Amino acid sequence: MANSDPVGSLLRGIEILKRIGNSENGLKISEITAEMNLKQPTCYNLVRTLTMSGMVEKRNSRLYLSQEFLQLASKQSRNKTFAAVETELLSLYQRLHDCTVIFAVPGPAEMCQTHRISFDRPGVIQHLNSEPMHLYASAAGLVYLAYLNGEANIFRVNERWPFAEFGAHLWKSRTVLNEYLDSVRKTGIAISPFDQDVSFRISSAVVDKRGELIGSVGATIPAQRIRDLSTEWIQKEVQISSRRIASVFR
Repeated sequence: MANSDPVGSLLRGIEILKRIGNSENGLKISEITAEMNLKQPTCYNLVRTLTMSGMVEKRNSRLYLSQEFLQLASKQSRNKTFAAVETELLSLYQRLHDCTVIFAVPGPAEMCQTHRISFDRPGVIQHLNSEPMHLYASAAGLVYLAYLNGEANIFRVNERWPFAEFGAHLWKSRTVLNEYLDSVRKTGIAISPFDQDVSFRISSAVVDKRGELIGSVGATIPAQRIRDLSTEWIQKEVQISSRRIASVFR
């Protein structure tokens, strides 16, 4: 008969993952040793095992949950979300008509499209392979930036999307961008201010009960149709869809 006693080293490893995950700026091995009252060699071996397994990564002498770990956790959340996403995107498309509606999820350094219904394929849900969206120009990208937090995440974004290269020609200064992102955080809505003579692009944040970003629901509507529709009505409809998807987590 198998021993039913828990494996102590595994429990300690899981506790280390929890502590690292709950830290805003990662942890040093010395901090974990002190917090958990572990012997230094024991803590070192546990951390080394977690690092070798791909669950933890080390940057500037501090430990963070790895992208592999975060992607596994994200996959679980996505599976739960996607059933509601497909139903709601179809509903939103039927309410707006002759437009493109999308759902996107936060990736390591950008917002990535996973579902789309386009005006040229009405009623057909296109499943996309996490297609990256422009961080500073797209409405979904601006939602991502508004809800971005954590030193490690900010570092990755600055590496992948340096403002001087991708954002400065659009926003002129970080101050202007940050003022806009403040308004997105307050309303949960981003409207791309660019090329509005061509299309109206809007995205609404989908957040869980802790206020963490799960994804975004968006719509792109040709400019000529905006003359017949109220932008306030469009905003309301997109927000309704984002809240319905978010309700799955509440």
